[in-house]
Amino acid sequence: MDDINKVIDEIKKMTNNNKFIKQHKQRPQDFTRKHEITPTDIILFTLGKTGNPLDFETHTFCETINKHIQTPDMCKAKNKIKYTAFTEIFHTANLIEPKNLYKNHRITSFDGVTGELPKTPELMKKYKPSNNSQYPMFHAMAEYDVLNCVYTNALFAPSPADERALAYELLEKHVYTGEEIFLFDRGFPSVKLIQLLEKQGKKFVMRVAKNFLKEVAVFGKGVSKDKLVHVCYDKRRKLLSHVDFDGDEYCFDVRCVKIDLPKGQTEVLITNLSGDEFSRFEVGVLYGFCWRVESAFLDLKYAVHVEEFVSRKESLILHRVFCVVVFG
Repeated sequence: MDDINKVIDEIKKMTNNNKFIKQHKQRPQDFTRKHEITPTDIILFTLGKTGNPLDFETHTFCETINKHIQTPDMCKAKNKIKYTAFTEIFHTANLIEPKNLYKNHRITSFDGVTGELPKTPELMKKYKPSNNSQYPMFHAMAEYDVLNCVYTNALFAPSPADERALAYELLEKHVYTGEEIFLFDRGFPSVKLIQLLEKQGKKFVMRVAKNFLKEVAVFGKGVSKDKLVHVCYDKRRKLLSHVDFDGDEYCFDVRCVKIDLPKGQTEVLITNLSGDEFSRFEVGVLYGFCWRVESAFLDLKYAVHVEEFVSRKESLILHRVFCVVVFG
């Protein structure tokens, strides 16, 4: 509760800061005339929405702040705030140090969700329909702290999108400097991703297909359950395999681990965690945390109804998305 109050106090400071308001107004002339409704009111109202009918939400909010604002005026004023106000609030809310760690590491996983948007000319142009839909489609990707149950970063893009590229983009913007382990499911691993993580000095656990790399394929067919393998791409191998990474050559060591599943199947994980620090069993435990980000996305989709967009404008849809992930 102390952390929540700390976040709320910080948000109140931000939304009462003239520089913050000036930066996130749609136009310089917005909110310059004296009206009962203020930019701070709009931001707090949007953050506090609970999914009830708008008239009810407006009435309840106005009773709380002791003001008299009509629902149409509230809707009109919301258009004057950029969605960037909520992305900044989102990142500020994540400055609190995580309490729940695994062997002193924050555990961060990634997942994505696709969905439909309202059918408007603006959205049809930017978020073009897929072959299976007549509606504009979005693809949201998020980082998720699986032990503290909070989103730590997010992207909203047109669908179909390359999830590897979106995860890569999130990692390039990553700001947490504490000890951390990233978890990736089978759709994410790539040589380029491993290269970026190694450059950043980040630790990872990835589930991979048994033919992800030829060195991993050899390990998968062998009897060893925990082995350090050396992978080396020269210019020729890069060209023949069509693998993307920075530079012409890249060599790295990766630890391959086999995890036995209850029904007799085996999963192959790759990691740069040392065997001295993390046993094979612990690597399996870490990967098991991946289900938590999937559950969190199901909550967004079915419990919070993040896809039920009432607004038909992109800026207001992004209001909704980042408000949900702040307190989702």
